[in-house]
Amino acid sequence: MMTSSSKSGRSLVFPLALLALGLCACGGGEATSPAADGSGGSGGSPPAGTGATAGSGATAGSGATGGGSASSAASGTSSASTGGDPPPDPPPPDPEDGPVGFASLNGGTTGGEGGMVVTVSDAESLLEAMAGTEPRIIQISGTIELSGMNDVGSNKTIVGLGADAKIVGGGLYLYREKNVIIRNITFQDANEDAIGITTETTNVWIDHCTFMNAADGLLDIVRESSYVTVSWNVFRNHHKTILIGHSDAASADAGFLKVTLHHNWFDGTQTRHPSVRFGQVHVFNNYYLNNLSYGVASRMEADVVVEGSYFLNTWFPCRAGYADSEPGDIVERNNVIETNMAPPPSEDPNDPPPPATPVCETRGTAFDPAAMYSYTADPAGSVPALVMSYAGAGRI
Repeated sequence: MMTSSSKSGRSLVFPLALLALGLCACGGGEATSPAADGSGGSGGSPPAGTGATAGSGATAGSGATGGGSASSAASGTSSASTGGDPPPDPPPPDPEDGPVGFASLNGGTTGGEGGMVVTVSDAESLLEAMAGTEPRIIQISGTIELSGMNDVGSNKTIVGLGADAKIVGGGLYLYREKNVIIRNITFQDANEDAIGITTETTNVWIDHCTFMNAADGLLDIVRESSYVTVSWNVFRNHHKTILIGHSDAASADAGFLKVTLHHNWFDGTQTRHPSVRFGQVHVFNNYYLNNLSYGVASRMEADVVVEGSYFLNTWFPCRAGYADSEPGDIVERNNVIETNMAPPPSEDPNDPPPPATPVCETRGTAFDPAAMYSYTADPAGSVPALVMSYAGAGRI
């Protein structure tokens, strides 16, 4: 069923901004495989005492860079403080009226702003609403079952209503499209990718979604696509999470694949957070929990900056090169790297034995995100509480 109304104005792109909705998702206990219901990943518990309020951090637009990472490792004990009353939730982040990072460039990303608002609750209505290039704001009500990859046209905002909007069984496919926003939706059990961004697609913002259990990748950004921001999402119960650049042979991707990932929670997913070939990627203020293979990989002369993120029980937080790929540049600064459990064995044959103390591999100089766009990085120590409180579907 599809209902519609003709409205315009920026506020329609974010119809849920005033809802105070929340859920708690925490990993814990001994190392286990990800649960079939997507309830979390393998490994130890989130750090205690991470309820520090979000500070302003270093305003990167002013050129602040900072130094390296704080790192500690322990077997069975956390380096974070414990005991006493649980810390209060941090205050909510400032409301965003548009993407931070690469999706703000190249003319910006406004989705269906100014277009007709339609509400859909079944697959047929959703596919009809996503077709074409005219601006449209598509509100998803309840659960919609899809199969395979389903085309999304340019100039669309696809946003879930409330806390229970889901796309189950299939995924969304952006092929040579431009200006798409996807927000506040849970993607579950896709029989291919949950979202595929491919072939010269530009200006995409994926925000406050939850991803779990896809047959292939949860999110692919490939084939000369660019100007993408992925923010405030939760990824769980999956192996190959985010792929940016599909092949070592795709040298035409050089100069494209410009992607920003910030304030995402990688909850027990194993690899590709992201894996980058040839692209220019800024990874800041993400929370990595129990990622048993690796965090971020820079391959095939990619340029990657990893900044202000929190790694817990991720023994290879940053890798320069992976498997048979040549290395790329990777710069890290102001990250926190900790463990509170002994390293479990990885199931990935490309992983060497874990080190006693995890460190980020680095190489080259990559690029300066502050020269591209303005952003404010929160202190890495505040990131776990921030993303556990405010990332994922149902939080806007």
